[in-house]
Amino acid sequence: MSARRAPEEAPGPRLSRGASGLRHLRWAREVLATLEAHVAHNPALGDADREALRGEARALAASVQALSGAVKPYRDFLERTRVHYRGRVRVAEHLLRESGADEAARARLEEARSALAAMEAAQRRPLKASLSEEIDRLREAMARMDARIAERLSAAFVESLYPPLTDGASRVADDGDPDDDATASPSRSG
Repeated sequence: MSARRAPEEAPGPRLSRGASGLRHLRWAREVLATLEAHVAHNPALGDADREALRGEARALAASVQALSGAVKPYRDFLERTRVHYRGRVRVAEHLLRESGADEAARARLEEARSALAAMEAAQRRPLKASLSEEIDRLREAMARMDARIAERLSAAFVESLYPPLTDGASRVADDGDPDDDATASPSRSG
């Protein structure tokens, strides 16, 4: 196949940069799976193109693995550490409401909020910064991959790698599957 458009014109649907690390991971895994499916099941590919795509898949798999390595500690933090601090704040808010806003209840709430803020600064910010860096690296690697593939094959081929996204490009669209990330209608913009 020959290139039909310049690489800059071959972006495929892009997940919003503001989407979570977990949603970026899902999106990248969808792209990787499609790339691998082309290698395994697209009879129109010649041997040289198939081999080039295998190399792209290996490189993308490494980027996906690196992002996964940053997503897991951040998700674990949110789901195991942060929830305890947030729970403590909710209890202090409840006690404040129930006490008629007495001084001890106000002090308890202030202490709980301070503990949450200190924990956020000490633990969440570094994890979030690491995750953000990996998201940027993944997006840059995918843009370079897209340009190489578009030059070798076509912009339409690159576009075929990307799953539909929800309106606003905030997540992969999963119409009809309530166990998946989204049930909103797909959007091809973004």
